[in-house]
Amino acid sequence: GAPVAVGPSVKMSKSRKNVVDPERIIADYGADVARWFMLSDSPPERDVEWTAAGVEGASRHVQRVWRLLHAALPGLPPHGSAPEDGAEALALRRATHKTIAGVTADIEGFAFNKAVARLYEFANALARAPEAAPAARREAFEAFALLTAPMTPHLAEEMWAALGCPGIVAEARWPVADPALTRDDTIRLAVQINGKRRAEIEVAADADAAAVEALALADPDVARILGGAAPRKVIVVPGRIVNVVA
Repeated sequence: GAPVAVGPSVKMSKSRKNVVDPERIIADYGADVARWFMLSDSPPERDVEWTAAGVEGASRHVQRVWRLLHAALPGLPPHGSAPEDGAEALALRRATHKTIAGVTADIEGFAFNKAVARLYEFANALARAPEAAPAARREAFEAFALLTAPMTPHLAEEMWAALGCPGIVAEARWPVADPALTRDDTIRLAVQINGKRRAEIEVAADADAAAVEALALADPDVARILGGAAPRKVIVVPGRIVNVVA
C-alpha cells in the first residue's frame, strides 16, 4: 500500500476518518484509564491531543497504583490506626497532607491536569513509603483513594474496599489537610547582590528578618563577593528573597 504520511494535529472528524472510538478505548483499557488520560493531558480550555502512548501511560499508572496497594496491604494496620511519630512517618504524612491541599485546590479551580500531576507525584511517594511507618502508609493510601475518585472512581472504590474502609468512596467525606503538616519547617531563599542572583540559603520558615540577614551574609559566596566590606543595605522580603546592596 501507499506509505503513511504523518501530518499536523487536527480535530477529529468523520470526513478525515481520524475519529477515535471511545467504546474501543474503554473496552481495551477501561473507563478509568480513558478518563485519567483525558484529564491529565491539558487544562479544560485546551484541546486534548489524543495519543496511543498517552493512553498506555495512563493504563500503567492505574495498574502501578493497584500493585503498590496490594504489596503494602499485608503490613498495614486496621483502619483508624493512629499514625506514628517518627521522622519517616512525618515525612510521608507531610506528603499526604500537601497532596490533599493541592488536589483540593486544583479541583476547585477546575485544574484537573494539575490534580493528576500531583497524584502522579503522590504515587511515587507511596512507592518510597517506609515499611517502618505502616499507619502513615495506610493514611496515605486511604487519602489517595479519596483524591483519585473524581478521576478514576472504579480504582478508588476497589482500593477503598481492599483497605477495609467502611462504606464506599462515593459517600465518604473528602479529606481535609492538616495545616500543621502542609507547612515546611525550612524554606530556600535566593540572595541577590546588586540585582544579580549570587546564592541560595536555607532558613527556618519562621525565621525573622535579622536571622535571615545574618545567614545571607554568612553564606560563603556572598562573603566572597563582598570581600569583607559591610553592605550598604540588606532588604529581606519574607519568604521570597534577600537583596544585598554592596
